[in-house]
Amino acid sequence: MTPGELHAEASWARSEGDVPPARPPAMGPVCHGMWLDELLASDHLSVAFQPIVDLRTADVVGREVLGRIGPGAQGAQARGVNGPAQLLELAHAHGRLVAVDRRFREIGIETLARKGGGGMFFLNVDPRVIDDPAFSAGFTRRLLDEHGVPPTRIVLELTESGELDSDKLERLVRHYASQGFRIALDDVGAGYASLNALVRVRPHFLKLDKALVRHLAGDPLRAHLVRSLADFGRRSGIQVIAEGIEEEKDLLALLACGVELGQGYLLARPAHEVTPLPAPVQELLLRAADTAPTSTRGSRLRQLSVASLRMDHEAVPPDACSHETAELLRHRPRNAALPVVCREGKVHGLVGRDRLRAGGDEGARVGRPVSEFMDADALRVDEHASIEIALRMAAAREEDRAYDPVIIERDGRYAGIVPVHVLLRAAADPSRPGVKIED
Repeated sequence: MTPGELHAEASWARSEGDVPPARPPAMGPVCHGMWLDELLASDHLSVAFQPIVDLRTADVVGREVLGRIGPGAQGAQARGVNGPAQLLELAHAHGRLVAVDRRFREIGIETLARKGGGGMFFLNVDPRVIDDPAFSAGFTRRLLDEHGVPPTRIVLELTESGELDSDKLERLVRHYASQGFRIALDDVGAGYASLNALVRVRPHFLKLDKALVRHLAGDPLRAHLVRSLADFGRRSGIQVIAEGIEEEKDLLALLACGVELGQGYLLARPAHEVTPLPAPVQELLLRAADTAPTSTRGSRLRQLSVASLRMDHEAVPPDACSHETAELLRHRPRNAALPVVCREGKVHGLVGRDRLRAGGDEGARVGRPVSEFMDADALRVDEHASIEIALRMAAAREEDRAYDPVIIERDGRYAGIVPVHVLLRAAADPSRPGVKIED
């Protein structure tokens, strides 16, 4: 795929006709620049959502946000812009890459904030923006804050291109990871460069290139590589996503290789609405999972959702007095924390004893709201997420958050928590459907 905000749509177009992206015809740079500026100011740009699915449970764990160019964008074809990839290349050539990249990210965040929906959202970022003079830090985080979307629900997809070495890609990953974002490395398996980036970047997700997934069935050599990448992901705490699943036989081959997450036309096409998987697709996935070889333990962890371990836990509002919250926590077990939830049920963060202590003695905290001390980037998962996925996400956190409880959301609202020791206990003995929690 071509790196950038909209690479996926172009890849699908190529998969149907195998036609390489057209190069923009020769036109004056001023003409191209003015056209790009007019397009950015128009309403001809939008986004669609494609589900990312747990292949063994048929649960939607996230959605990739894909850009669209509307038919009303006059002059696009005359400039060789037949799809989003060409738009990114034209913008890059004429100094508008950051502007186009940001505009689609902006539309995506505005749309998902308006439409709602649980799970994670995968936003593409063209890594070349880091070398663009117009690049500035904090844009995405500020945008999320404005719309009330926590960064822990956002996964930023990056692709190593020929124009970007691993040092720059690693710098970009550090830039976004420090703001609470999770990272996906795209197009893994497309070449040596991406495998090198995989070792350097240490992403939370890796997405198998569709060229590796397509025709996987019946190709033992390709299956060995996919199986190795899936095993690498499990051992490294990295979740593997197969892109471009278009045939049932390839779905079965992916399951046999141990790949757990996937997206593609067989499962769902991109849509402007955030919709559940159709019932026939869910049935197909469950039938396929029943025939795939797997260990009893692994199957049990994937089938059970974190909702089975959910604990009804009191929460405090963002404007609660910090010294009163400290008093509540004083009678809690070690490493206890309280979710910070507004009246509408939206999670604002998590506050623990250590964060309150870091704010000074009790006298220094008097009169100050708990929102000043909370962790706004606390891990949240949808109630339908599997225990295995929740445990992996918890294990991938920074060391100072490793033992914080995981917040469970239902339709984007607070539903309870799961302490880390409960997740670990369930992983050690998945035969038990639930765990009694002492508090």
